[in-house]
Amino acid sequence: MNLSELKKGEKARVIGISQGCTAEVHQRFLDLGFVKGVAIEIQNISPLRDPVAYNIHNTLISLRLDDAKMIAIEKIEHEES
Repeated sequence: MNLSELKKGEKARVIGISQGCTAEVHQRFLDLGFVKGVAIEIQNISPLRDPVAYNIHNTLISLRLDDAKMIAIEKIEHEES
């Protein structure tokens, strides 16, 4: 599943970045904190549904849906104790 498919109220964990993106975009995602294992959730959705603001490392990062499609995630079904 990719980040653009995440719904508001769901939590997920980043599992990787698409190999189809350029090296510059890949590095930008890493610089923004989209590293394997980090938790992420939707904070806000713009009125036209693009871009979407994500909470990652207690920071809001806004991504267009085309960029969010390049981030692979897995949903977190329940909080781990």
